[in-house]
Amino acid sequence: MAYYVGKDIDVFWSTEHESHGIKEGTDFELEVDQLAGTAHEAGTIVGSLADLGEAFTKMTDITGVDVSIGAQDEDISYFGVRNVGKIEVKKDTSITITMKKKDRKFLQLFQGAVDSGSAEDTVGGHAARWGLTELTNSAFKIQGGNIDPKSCVDADDTTKTTYGYRVCLEFKGDKTGTTGDGAALVIPNCTISEVTHTTSNEAADEETITLTSQVKPIVTNARRASASTTVAFSNDSTTQTALTAV
Repeated sequence: MAYYVGKDIDVFWSTEHESHGIKEGTDFELEVDQLAGTAHEAGTIVGSLADLGEAFTKMTDITGVDVSIGAQDEDISYFGVRNVGKIEVKKDTSITITMKKKDRKFLQLFQGAVDSGSAEDTVGGHAARWGLTELTNSAFKIQGGNIDPKSCVDADDTTKTTYGYRVCLEFKGDKTGTTGDGAALVIPNCTISEVTHTTSNEAADEETITLTSQVKPIVTNARRASASTTVAFSNDSTTQTALTAV
């Protein structure tokens, strides 16, 4: 487990879909948001994977980030061997982000209601903790947790999954954009597992969002910022996860 204060780390996040995000509609219900550009639309909560690294995908007013990286093991006993072997079943990563409370957006994703027109089951009313699906071409929907990561595929490339959200923890930016001297940890295919609020009469109200993932994190370069390079993360940070990795 590692803890970072807000001034020492930048946190970016997006959906796992390359061109679509999630927004709050005029009736306060959650809707699919077509967003792959340079700025948020009104009501946008989380942008697309193609936008990861842009200024508007950065979480603001962060006070602390708690990162826990581990693995779930299974004990295996072999006939004739005294020692018990351990087989890694899957990764187990948890990111807890504490920030000053500014609005209801994170709480909307965690326990808000998805509009029926944007819901994978065409009924809606569920939360958006599990991200987007595109099981058929141009059918961009918010799923309700009833589709596992391997079945939540991209219609354009059925070898990739669009399950959950992607979080990028940037520890050090790339100075020139070409030397690769930055440092970032990318956690793909996260589920929003908890959102809490803390209210105080003596300090600013805070909210905490916890995301969990069972996919192996990516250690990579940070944003490439220079006159000749677009402000964005490298391809390994913004490529959808292969089904073989989940």
